[in-house]
Amino acid sequence: MKNGLLSICFLLALPWGAFCQTYNYAPNKMNIPSVTEKGDASLSIGWGRGGVFQALELQAVYSPLPHVAFMANYFGARDNDVRKKRITGTDFYLWETAVGVYEKAPKGAASLFAGFSSGNLYSNYGADRTAEFGIKRLFIQPGLNYRSNYFQAGLALRLNYLMYQHGVVSFAIDEPYIRYIQNLEKDSPIFLPELGIDVGMRLKPVTISIYIISVFQNTDNWGFNRINTGLSIALDLGKKS
Repeated sequence: MKNGLLSICFLLALPWGAFCQTYNYAPNKMNIPSVTEKGDASLSIGWGRGGVFQALELQAVYSPLPHVAFMANYFGARDNDVRKKRITGTDFYLWETAVGVYEKAPKGAASLFAGFSSGNLYSNYGADRTAEFGIKRLFIQPGLNYRSNYFQAGLALRLNYLMYQHGVVSFAIDEPYIRYIQNLEKDSPIFLPELGIDVGMRLKPVTISIYIISVFQNTDNWGFNRINTGLSIALDLGKKS
């Protein structure tokens, strides 16, 4: 957001403010794959929640070569009423792709992925006061996955390099929301480590899991939502299925 990354627009707005449930970032579910050989694949759908948002989570992973895998993920905390300025709040989505390596273990697999995320965040603060900007993210994600006949658990650390780009923001936004955005402009890019855990029950080829994703550091200066918890259902594909 430095060097003119944000173009601030002066928008007409009433001087009074309204309380609203907005945020400037929320962590998506980590895709902690259980692929162990060439041809293995998995598709999953999840429903996440983080206090002021509800999100749809779609994830896929596929191994085209031994010890190599690709993943694609989508996080959508969408709200059309926010986009149309009917209610206050935030509309946020994020797409990401990653490539990585994995190593089969006696029970599960270890993996290391590197990826890129891109998305858009739009917040309506009421009275024609809005903020919209693009979000990009580079990340490295080491992870461990454990599996037995009826149980699965995953643990991963995601190290993010979070960048806020081109945007349009109203100067009439009330405190502390305008200060959060100013801090983002000053501090971007932001190093943001996150921890992901999921635990589930296997009903081959389906796995039903609960998960939690948490941002490590204090993000009060930026107005982030630090927690995402939810439920996911995954379908295993490939040879092992």
